[in-house]
Amino acid sequence: MTDDTHTPEINLPPALRPGMHMHVVAPSGPVDPPRLDKGLRALRRVLPDDAPFELAKNLLEADGYFAGPDDVRAASLHAAFADPDPSVIICARGGYGLTRLLGRLDPARLRRNPKSIVGFSDVTALLCWAWVTASVATIHGPVLGQLGGLHPGDIDHLFDLLRGEVPPPIVASEGSALHGGTVEGRLVAGNLEVLRSLVGTKFFPPMRGNILAFEEVNEAPYRIDRALTQLLSSGVLRGVRGVIVGQLSMCERPKPGVGPSAEEVVLERLGTLGVPVVTGFDFGHDSGRNVALPFGTRVRLRADDCALELLEPVTR
Repeated sequence: MTDDTHTPEINLPPALRPGMHMHVVAPSGPVDPPRLDKGLRALRRVLPDDAPFELAKNLLEADGYFAGPDDVRAASLHAAFADPDPSVIICARGGYGLTRLLGRLDPARLRRNPKSIVGFSDVTALLCWAWVTASVATIHGPVLGQLGGLHPGDIDHLFDLLRGEVPPPIVASEGSALHGGTVEGRLVAGNLEVLRSLVGTKFFPPMRGNILAFEEVNEAPYRIDRALTQLLSSGVLRGVRGVIVGQLSMCERPKPGVGPSAEEVVLERLGTLGVPVVTGFDFGHDSGRNVALPFGTRVRLRADDCALELLEPVTR
């Protein structure tokens, strides 16, 4: 018997249909123009020729390591939320900056007009905010700047999710499992360091009865150990039913062969939970692969098969 009383009913955004607006936003770091152009071309190859694009005013703005000041980036998100027509919001890139905006954002705007939000890395903060404050399901998936070099199957998978389809199970390409079995729950997906930064705030998503998916980039194994230890010590992982681990990109040991690897750290730390943990899924920062995951809808983790089965659509 499952206990999901902690999780409110999830609002599903409208499914992608011909003529639907696509908002491209930059709520975090500054956007590289060539990567933006390449991503837009990739998007146009998938969407109809007449698909309307709404480009945020700050898309090419640079203010230090942000795509414009906080108020400008928040205003661009509010403009996308306020669109009365069904639409999709895709983030141009990650970087850093979204945690600074969460207290400024008005969840009522998103609740009134739920929209699919697509992104990962720093966008983890926005996905958590949407679920916790507005009960809106989102998609942990590639940012626009990735689309130009992404595996075609991953692009098709993303658009299957946006269209309200339930794709086949996602199988870890080089997976290993710690603790076998099959578990179900809503999926919470994000970047490990961004999730760690939300601990102690009102924006950290509830994990009891749910399944966690995370990836990381450019963090040494000892820093991954620190982040996971904080999640464990704070109690936020109490009641989690399973964990899937994506790419641990450029998370090498400081000295080759000295100390545990990033994956060894993950398995050692999360082994204390006593729940299925499966590594090797193709989502994250690695070049060429980033399989989109639903955030907030029900999934089934089959640890013995190293497979994640999506049980319901993430749009309606």
